[in-house]
Order: sequence, then C-alpha cells, then structure tokens
Amino acid sequence: MSESLPPTPSIASSGILNQVVQQAHLLASEGKSQEARALFYSSDLKLKNWERSLALGQFLLETGLHLDSIEQFSVVLDAAQQEGNNQLRSIVCHNLAVAYRNLKCFDLASQFQQYSIAWGDLRSANHQTLEEELDQLSDNAACDLTGRANDAILQEDYSLAEQLLNISLSREILYGDPDSQAADWGNLGIVQGLQGNHLRAVSCLRKAYQLHKQTNNITLMGQDLVHLGELFWIAGRYRRATRCLNRSLAYFSRSHHSTLEQKTRTRLLEMQRLLKVKQHDPLLN
Repeated sequence: MSESLPPTPSIASSGILNQVVQQAHLLASEGKSQEARALFYSSDLKLKNWERSLALGQFLLETGLHLDSIEQFSVVLDAAQQEGNNQLRSIVCHNLAVAYRNLKCFDLASQFQQYSIAWGDLRSANHQTLEEELDQLSDNAACDLTGRANDAILQEDYSLAEQLLNISLSREILYGDPDSQAADWGNLGIVQGLQGNHLRAVSCLRKAYQLHKQTNNITLMGQDLVHLGELFWIAGRYRRATRCLNRSLAYFSRSHHSTLEQKTRTRLLEMQRLLKVKQHDPLLN
C-alpha cells in the first residue's frame, strides 16, 4: 500500500530546507545515505531541534528507513506535547502511523492514525457517522483518510477502504500533489484487485504509475510495476507479468533500494520457474 504524508508546518528556513531535502534524495539515490543525513545538520540550516527531526524523519521514512524515522518522530512528538501544538501532534502521529504500518506493526499504526485524527481536523470522537466526520475535514486532511483506508484494507473492509480512498482522491486532486494522488490510485488498484476486479485494478495502478512518472519517483514507479505484475500473473498474462517485474528491478537498482530489489528478483525467478512448468505441462495450460 502507498501512503500520503501530511503538509509540514511553516518553517522560516523552508526554502533552504527544500534544497537540502532534494540534495539528500539525490545522495541517497547514489547510495550515499550517511552523507544525505549529514546535510540536515548543516550550519546553514537555522532550525529548531524538532524542525530538524521532522525533516530528517520524513526523509528517512520516504527512503525506507522506518525504524530510524520513528526515532526522529519521537523527538518531534515530545516537542509537540511540550508546546501544546495540536497541528504538529497530528502531523507527527500520522507519520508514526505510516512508519509502523510499513513495519507491519498494524495495531500501533492504527492507534497513531487515530491520534492523528483526534489532534487534527477529523475529530471522529465527536461525530457519530462518517458523513459527519467528513464535514469537519480541512483541505489538507486527505492524508488521514488515506491512512484510515489502509487500516480498513488490513481489516478486509474493502467497501469502507474504497469509499475513503475515493474521498481522499477527490481532495488530493483539488489540493494535493501528484505523488499523493498516485498513492490513492495505487491503493484503489489494490482494493479492486483484492475484490477480483482485475481490469479496474490495472487501470488504477496505471494511473498511479503515470503520476509517479510525472514526479520521477522511480522507487514508487517500481512498486506500481510490481503490483501490476502480480495482477497480470493472476489474470494469466504471465509474460506481461514478468516484464513488469523486470522493469521494476531497474527502478529499484537506480534508487538503491536493495531490499525491494532482492525481494522482487526472488519473485521474478519464481514466476519464470512456474512459467517454464506451465509451458511444458499441457495439463496446466
């Protein structure tokens, strides 16, 4: 599943920080992770401690270092509690939910997602229905909907997940960015695939891929191709499935995501082995 990250609070050095984040991603794509982290401690960055930790935590989260990101977000959460900053509490709890979900700690992820909602714009404790909750949403609350939808997918409540993702997508189109829209399209594709609607699933995942292509997010382009490959395999389009995984390997290699690359390579070898069996055993065709 894909995630949307919330907008960050206003920071005085945001212009310089954005340049640092872009440079850090470039270094990470070249396999220079330590050099990338060091950029966030540059003397040119005049940041509060929690601002530095939030920026670094989001960078670590986006590059797959989920445990390290939790350490940074814990610093931010402590500062938010001390300052009584509800917006910051909501943002960091959402990020913690994303990190724990990626680590497959689903109970913790769901708990922090609810904390994010409670401190943010969507106060479910004060409303009885989903429709009443949605009336309380601000323009920037789509990321919480995406998080709730991911929890619904894990609980196999696909109808609720689809409803939340469609609402989130409509808000991301109005107020969000291509990567956030792509996250919702990708998750809609997963929901459709889990329900057996393979044609609709492929359509959704292709939209996700095109949006990730617009932002040159090669890691998520690779993940979109992996999901497409699995759908094509289920639909019996075996050669197309293996082509998708082959293409995804190139993206994972370029972005230096060795874990994703190894996992995908293992799956591709399994597909190729099964395809050879199918080709030589007429009873399986």
